[in-house]
Amino acid sequence: MHPVLARFLTADAAKETLRKEKAGEPLTPEEQLFVAAADANPKQRAMLQGVSGRALSSDAQAALVLLAAHAAARALTEDPALTTATQKAREALKEEGASDEESDAFIASILLEEAFGYEQDVDAFDADYVKESLGEVPALAALSKETVDALFLAFIKGAPSEPDRKAREHMARALFEIAWAEGPTSINPEHLETLLDNEVVQESDEVQDARVRATVSLLQTLGHQGLVGPLRLTRLRAQLGDDDA
Repeated sequence: MHPVLARFLTADAAKETLRKEKAGEPLTPEEQLFVAAADANPKQRAMLQGVSGRALSSDAQAALVLLAAHAAARALTEDPALTTATQKAREALKEEGASDEESDAFIASILLEEAFGYEQDVDAFDADYVKESLGEVPALAALSKETVDALFLAFIKGAPSEPDRKAREHMARALFEIAWAEGPTSINPEHLETLLDNEVVQESDEVQDARVRATVSLLQTLGHQGLVGPLRLTRLRAQLGDDDA
């Protein structure tokens, strides 16, 4: 988990920072990032400032997570190891028409995935994974309906047999709908969990095996297109129970 995200997931730290800003007290660099994120998201700021006591409602908790993640996303521009990748990701999103707020949300989602998407030590920050995920953004941002359709058809055409073709068609259609219905984003564990629940677990063993194989092949194809990086591919294949991951 990114240290800025970790710090401001604590409601006391977040509210104290907003109090200091309102009182005109000096702010640390991390606190300045959080205030900037709060200024860019006034609805969430107001929701958090309206909380009295230590207990947070689900809406206030969601607001806290959003502001903390957006503050961490802003911090990436000041990290020498991630500055270039972050800048290229933002430029790619902007070229495809994304607003600054939408770019912030996209990058924040990468940091939330790194923090909570996998079974790992939340106290550690996997900068390599974040850098790889940022590197996927230009290819994802450039996707259009036409390129997705072409990718879909080429993937199906490459099936070695008719049963494999049917499995590929079914799983590719389902995964693209789950992950990209509202616009391209990184394929993540939540997408695969939904895919498995909806399309695999209730089927016969034979169908399950075919559909899991098709999904692994699809992820590999996306990897060849620069849409899924090597680290992400390994983690997603492991989630599918692929022994070769």
